Amino acid sequence: MRPMPFKWKIALLSLGVSGILLAGFGFLCLEVLQKVGMDRMDREIKALAEAQLRTRHPLEHWRNFDVSLDFIYGGEGTLPAIHVRDIGGEAIYSTKDCPKSIGELALRLVDFRREPNDMAPAFPPNRPEDPLPEHRRQRPGQRPLKQGFPRPRPPGPPPILGDPVFQTLETDGVEWRVGILSNPFVTMTIAMDLAEYRGDIRRFKEALLFIFPVALLVLGLGSWLLAARAFRPVAEMTRIAETITARGLDKRLPDGAPDRELAGLAEVINGMLDRLEKSFLQAQRFSADAAHELQTPLAILQGELEQAIQEADAGSVQQAQYHHLLEEVQRLKAIVQKLLLLARVDAGELALRKELVDLSCVLREEVEDVEAIAPRLTVEAEIQDNVQVMADQDLLLQLLRNMVSNAVKYNCPQGEIAFRLQAEKGFAVFTLVNAGDPISLEERSRVFDRFYRVDKARSRASGGSGLGLSLAREIARAHGGDLVLDPPKERSVSFTLMLPL
Repeated sequence: MRPMPFKWKIALLSLGVSGILLAGFGFLCLEVLQKVGMDRMDREIKALAEAQLRTRHPLEHWRNFDVSLDFIYGGEGTLPAIHVRDIGGEAIYSTKDCPKSIGELALRLVDFRREPNDMAPAFPPNRPEDPLPEHRRQRPGQRPLKQGFPRPRPPGPPPILGDPVFQTLETDGVEWRVGILSNPFVTMTIAMDLAEYRGDIRRFKEALLFIFPVALLVLGLGSWLLAARAFRPVAEMTRIAETITARGLDKRLPDGAPDRELAGLAEVINGMLDRLEKSFLQAQRFSADAAHELQTPLAILQGELEQAIQEADAGSVQQAQYHHLLEEVQRLKAIVQKLLLLARVDAGELALRKELVDLSCVLREEVEDVEAIAPRLTVEAEIQDNVQVMADQDLLLQLLRNMVSNAVKYNCPQGEIAFRLQAEKGFAVFTLVNAGDPISLEERSRVFDRFYRVDKARSRASGGSGLGLSLAREIARAHGGDLVLDPPKERSVSFTLMLPL
């Protein structure tokens, strides 16, 4: 499973944080809206009650309060349910739509048992007549004056209001916001229907549920665009870095990045590439020079040993020793030639003399060679006729011989070798299968490494140097093809060579 791109992780993280903040902001707005709506309703209830309780009204005022209520609300909107009780707890006014439970709520929450000295009576009897002054008294023979006319008295201070009590009450399927306020003469209960308030809250929730996914979509798109824009320079640096190979170590990342961090990263990578290029060129130059310089003394040594073999007595110990030394020199000479060829491949200086090669005929000759040098092995051949490729014939022969030599050396004592060649989708596909234990997963990634041997116990007598498969793959890639190790199968190892037709 491929890991998620980093910019997607950044976008999803930003979307998640934004979504949490947006949800929190929405719930906060909902709580504030509910509190503000309830406070507004409580203030409206309190204002309506205080307007009536700031003054001591006679009974006639409450009997005609419906007219005042219509005047206050102007005949618009839903009128509140109002219930008024006197100091003794007796009802003196109630709107026609006021539920009974609201009217009785004040009886449960307000203590109507008050001491006589706490307040004046709610509706006191008429005041007694005050004595007339001296100049208004009746004189003898004067017409009698009308008695009982009260003297005007200036109004007293406004009544003191008690602390309001607010409560939410549900009755008969209707939810009310109830406020209870009182003065020393009456207790007033006002209830307002919460249907409109709940409707506003419900509409806000519906709008929030609609806006939330839209806002998340916009935030997600914005987060992705922001992450993509932020990682665009990194993607460009990655694209350029992918083109830097062993044959192109002279390339460098652009150091004109607008961001200081990316410019510093490019500078560090370029410095590392400078050191790698120097080290690689030194190693490459050493390999090429060493291989080139060793060719002449090895050729001289080979000639001297061949001459010594001819001059030595037939079957003597000296002749056997010279034969053994000649084999080692030839093996060393083959390694030097492979190193020289690999150095040219690394330097991009491998010259290919391409010509039309009948791969089918070449493989049939290899089959005959295997049957001659390894008669103990069973050879199978499924070779399609007339499969031709454009290749350097010498290098192609070296590639195939390295593959075949490897298959013979790693085979079982009485094993099998299978040659299969066919043309597929513009490529010549050659598969070579030999019997043997499958290569372990840890070693599969290192099969084509130079000087690496899967069988650590193989002796020098086998003639292997660990360069054959590496060189074979480099030759295949130089021809525009490739050499790969096939998936493991039971008791067999398989390599596939692909070359353009």
